[in-house]
Amino acid sequence: LTHGLQHLRNFPGNDPVRHMTYGKGAAGFISLHREGRVVMYHPDGRLRDLPPASVSVPYMGLTSTQLPGRLVGWGPGASLTLLDSELRPLANALDPLDVRVCQVTEQSLELVTAGAGNVCVWCLTHMVCRVRVTEGLGRHSVFTQLALAPPGPERHHRAFVVYGRAVVVVDLTAGRVLEHKRNLHLRDITALVYSFHLDFVVTASKDVSIRVWGPDWGLCMAFVGHTGVVTSLACCPESGLLLSASLDGTLRCWSMEGGDQVQCFPIEGGEPPLGLGGPMKGGTFFTFSQQGVDFWTISSLYNLHCRLGGDLGGPMRQIVVPSCPLPYPYPTRVLCVSGDSNVMLVAAETGAVLTSFSTGQRVRCADYCLHKEILLVLTEGGTLIRASTLTNPATCPGLASCMVLYSNIADGQRALDEWKSLQEQRCQRPTNKKPLHDAKNRFLVMLGHNGGCVSVLMLDTGKVQYRTPAHNGQKITSLQDKAVLVWRVFPYAQECLSLHLNLFCGHPPLYLTLLGPLLALAFQDPDSATYSLVHFSLLNQSRTDHPPSEDHLDCITGLCVCHQLRVFASSSQDGTVRIWDEDNRLLRTLQLSAEPECLAYSGQRGDLLLGIRGDLYRIRCAHLLPHDFQLRVY
Repeated sequence: LTHGLQHLRNFPGNDPVRHMTYGKGAAGFISLHREGRVVMYHPDGRLRDLPPASVSVPYMGLTSTQLPGRLVGWGPGASLTLLDSELRPLANALDPLDVRVCQVTEQSLELVTAGAGNVCVWCLTHMVCRVRVTEGLGRHSVFTQLALAPPGPERHHRAFVVYGRAVVVVDLTAGRVLEHKRNLHLRDITALVYSFHLDFVVTASKDVSIRVWGPDWGLCMAFVGHTGVVTSLACCPESGLLLSASLDGTLRCWSMEGGDQVQCFPIEGGEPPLGLGGPMKGGTFFTFSQQGVDFWTISSLYNLHCRLGGDLGGPMRQIVVPSCPLPYPYPTRVLCVSGDSNVMLVAAETGAVLTSFSTGQRVRCADYCLHKEILLVLTEGGTLIRASTLTNPATCPGLASCMVLYSNIADGQRALDEWKSLQEQRCQRPTNKKPLHDAKNRFLVMLGHNGGCVSVLMLDTGKVQYRTPAHNGQKITSLQDKAVLVWRVFPYAQECLSLHLNLFCGHPPLYLTLLGPLLALAFQDPDSATYSLVHFSLLNQSRTDHPPSEDHLDCITGLCVCHQLRVFASSSQDGTVRIWDEDNRLLRTLQLSAEPECLAYSGQRGDLLLGIRGDLYRIRCAHLLPHDFQLRVY
């Protein structure tokens, strides 16, 4: 499974395509060829039954309408005709002007045409001209590109039309010219599109540049990368991507939010695309060239869930999703560490930032106790910071020196009642009031020291409850002795830790996670190009590997487990997320168009959260898995 642009099918031909259209009226796609021949396609790009060989239309272009079974044939010159699904004429337009480009409006039964010195709006049902704009356009202005902007709360329905190096903005409601924007490029404009999502106008020119203009016609950004003339542009509203087709033989995806190129896709066979179009709403779209028609789709595996600062704030370094005992109705929270010192608490369902915290020091790791609304941050200097998440930003009543949280909820209702009472104090600074003693529920903070020992502290008081040696004096954070120690926890005892198992590994483990008694370990050794995942059963001490061909190809950046789906997920700088079952078998490889920085599962539906360029993204993971896995969450 690959994120981004994907080629679906190709239909070669010797009769060059003159124009293509799509929509409800065409029941899919239609290509009009130079000799007047017409070919029809299903909405997914499959070829429909060919029309009789005798069917030939005299038009320069065909445009599908919002009416089922109704199309419009236009050009050359002053020609505009309403057609049925068999391309038979139904009605000719009354007194049409020159037509060079034609589009239907999305939310009404109207049609907009533009040509030499005119822009017109037509009523589709009777082919009567409702608005005719000629004044202020000039007789010698031949419009070759057209884009429509739907009406809004403060703006009328507008059209953007191109001649030479200029764009003219026309008010289609009032029937008048609003403005001329001249010399937008050094050479003639070859492609035009309007982004309703961002209210941007995008133009491309023979100077091979693409320029993005804001609502006030200020230059927002410019895309440079094509080596040939850009022949067509299209906007993808769901992903926010801009697509461009060029005579250099490539399709390219650009991010208008990030201002960079996302993907470059060379056209097989080398024949450059002359046109690009389609619904651009998660479905199929087309390109055509001198030698045929191609169909494409944009697969969206992941979407931005929460913007946390992006490239300016630094990479995402940790994602923590605290587990909550069922059936108590706690919300799902996500703790994110990005950059050097930024910690954010996010609502998993909505992506809203609940609170943030900046330590002023580099953060080594962080954790969060939902039941107590307490944030724990361990700095590189070995200081543990304890802060309240009831305020935004989080407030720090005092300092301690430890890390890693263990929660034992024996009385779930009591813990839930206490959490609800804390919500009543939200947005209030925490007090120094001594917490009530809870004889059943335990919240322990565990810290691994550089000297190789483990300390256990009480969350409420910060007092050391127990300390024991481990790892033969080696740093626990780097696992220099290549060992994984498995401990039993006795939360009600003073000596609350007991060594259960000592596992020796051939390489230092980088990440580990647990699914019941099944321990998953991620190893990597760049010197030997080892990037592997191993399963180890704590019940019978058996080990399960997978073929080396399924390993990641670059450094592993994260490992997590989904208890509902009973699967593991690993991420890597090779741009993939790999999903594994309990037997360490590879279920899916998700090819991203970015490097995931860390990952974690969230919620009961098995959503996968990714850190990408410092922001939080989400993958609806369950529906990408085999059917028997999907049944575990639905």
